[in-house]
Amino acid sequence: MGLTFVPTANARGEQLHVGEMDLEIIVGLDPGLLTSEQLVKVYIAQIQQVDENLHSIACLNRDAIYQARERDAQRLAKNIIGSLHGVPILVKDMFATLDAMPSTGGSLALAGATFKREATIITKLKESGAIILGKTNLSEWGMSRSNSCPNGWSALFGQAMGAYSENQDPQGSSSGSAIAMSMSFASATIGGETSGSILYPAQRNGVIGLKPSCGLTSRFGSVPINSFQDSIGPLTRRVKDGAIILQVIAEKDALDPETANIPFDTIPDYPAACVPTALRGVRVAAPLCALKVVNAESDVLAGWNSAISVIESLGAIVIENIDFPEWRPSTGMREDLFDEIMLREGQAKFFANLDINPCNISSTADVIEFLKTAPEERYDKFGASTFEAARDAPGSSKSPAFVKSKEHMGHLGKEVARLLGEHDCDVMIGPSSMDMPLDLGGLPGISVPIGFYSTDRKAITIQHGLITKGPNIPFSFTFVARRFTEESLVGFAYAFEQATLFLDAAKSNTVRRPTADLDTETLVVDIAKLQIRDWLGKRKDRYFTPVILQGVCESNCLNQKPRHLSYDIFTTSACPH
Repeated sequence: MGLTFVPTANARGEQLHVGEMDLEIIVGLDPGLLTSEQLVKVYIAQIQQVDENLHSIACLNRDAIYQARERDAQRLAKNIIGSLHGVPILVKDMFATLDAMPSTGGSLALAGATFKREATIITKLKESGAIILGKTNLSEWGMSRSNSCPNGWSALFGQAMGAYSENQDPQGSSSGSAIAMSMSFASATIGGETSGSILYPAQRNGVIGLKPSCGLTSRFGSVPINSFQDSIGPLTRRVKDGAIILQVIAEKDALDPETANIPFDTIPDYPAACVPTALRGVRVAAPLCALKVVNAESDVLAGWNSAISVIESLGAIVIENIDFPEWRPSTGMREDLFDEIMLREGQAKFFANLDINPCNISSTADVIEFLKTAPEERYDKFGASTFEAARDAPGSSKSPAFVKSKEHMGHLGKEVARLLGEHDCDVMIGPSSMDMPLDLGGLPGISVPIGFYSTDRKAITIQHGLITKGPNIPFSFTFVARRFTEESLVGFAYAFEQATLFLDAAKSNTVRRPTADLDTETLVVDIAKLQIRDWLGKRKDRYFTPVILQGVCESNCLNQKPRHLSYDIFTTSACPH
């Protein structure tokens, strides 16, 4: 019950729809059929159609159309910059950029702030020819401020909503990136994960979430939580799209010491590993205890049984009779001191990269004091308990208590690798909510959607009134492998994806689906009808009304927090202040 496997011919006719195109098609398009400029405009049109209630988009890059025109000219001149030439990508608002877009982590504390250096991940995307279309909403500060904050809520950009049900919990913290990908607002999106922040929202929004090994992608210039676990990765419609993005963003970076642990000098060819036969002869660990830990219900259990059958049909050997004691909450407790000190010291390094700093933020303590004074931050309701614990944690990352705490967390993180070795397995599969053993070991994981909760399932709401499980909301399973083995991992996930074909079923299940097609005859008319400013005026939420969409003025009004002047990216190139 609740599982949907749909065969598809994946046919494409003369009229292309954004949701039908993978990255290889977009990069290789004949400019006579479709240009990057047209693609950017269609994505913006789709955002305008349905994001008013979803709140997945934080801001759009005012220069995106101009950059698209430049990529089109380069393509005509056969001057292809890289593997993502002319591809529009949305990134989570946790990355420092040196353009007019805000880089805030969703908080007013960084409104109007600028940075000395942009995030390495942004540099890598630009060097590959990608167009940074804009930034996505997120759980404020990557859900590190307080456990009381709702998933997908930020003071700057409001409450993001999931794609498959009214009032759906989007999960977090890469909420906007997952929703935007599900809605086809970009060719790909980028998120970040410390503990489930890519895999969770990918699951609930029916997209692929690829969480790389910790250290495979640089975290420099991104809002930090715990450098022992933080990882940057793509959310995409297809596994191979994620592999293409990973190929671009994976690399050693002197600005992130963790990347020095990459065990190879040349990044593997991840897209080439995506073959339908990748699971043949592979030993797959499928510990049934994982289902008990996450209290799997009938829909998920049915999905599990079907998934195992598919994996076996692809020639894999499935090992289910596996005990995993460290997966039990009673034996897998976190060490708070470790998390708290890592958060405090990581934030201090991140704030040191600030150039213009209107709110004088340089420490976790500064953020807490700001949250108390800004009504939109709702400190009275959500507090800042995690930040306060980090501020007050004794010692430093060099103190004996911290070292002991880190050792315990490292032990928990090694359990997945131990299990794989003990049973001579290549990969493990489990529910996409199994974040702790995965992230603590710095291991890679790919969340692949597998089915939907049944239509007669009773909706479950959490404390903020958001639906976390309900009719037609998707669920996923995650493939996990040893650290830095993404080359084989993406192959396993790809083979499974191709055999299950969830994507076509997902098209009709979302509660809001954009209709803008890539029909060049009607495209100009559609774009001409856009009323960006009118839409901005209507977009409100109960916490904070001013929303940055097109860009932030680079003149003196930049420092007038929290309000930023925005302008129409279709017609103007400067703020009309």
